[in-house]
Amino acid sequence: MRKNIIYEMTQSESLVMHYLWREGAKSFVEIMTYLNEEQGRDWKKQTVNTFIKRLTDKGLVTADETGKNRVYYAAVTNTEYEQGKAVKILKDYYGGSIGSFLSALTGGKRIDKNFAEALRSAVEEDFTEKEE
Repeated sequence: MRKNIIYEMTQSESLVMHYLWREGAKSFVEIMTYLNEEQGRDWKKQTVNTFIKRLTDKGLVTADETGKNRVYYAAVTNTEYEQGKAVKILKDYYGGSIGSFLSALTGGKRIDKNFAEALRSAVEEDFTEKEE
């Protein structure tokens, strides 16, 4: 998880981020066109600019200027964002304890063998993929 990034965004901000994650670097006009024409929004320039500024302030979006044009792109990948968000939730709500999280997930009840095995397999699979 990168430092100085705020792993939170509103639903409207997420429209911009998902577009940048999917399409790569885009100009302001391209972002406006996408939001208003493809997403059916009726947002003014100031509104879209506010979302982009907030995402930039959170460290999620960066911009490059080439001449008169400014191009915006995601500063983190979708996966990096999801990981950062998960770590933040674990820290903020469960004191960083996976045990506390699992207890909340199961309602404080003991987990059955099938759930435990599925959890074990998921963890082993995830770490095996990263080690290779």
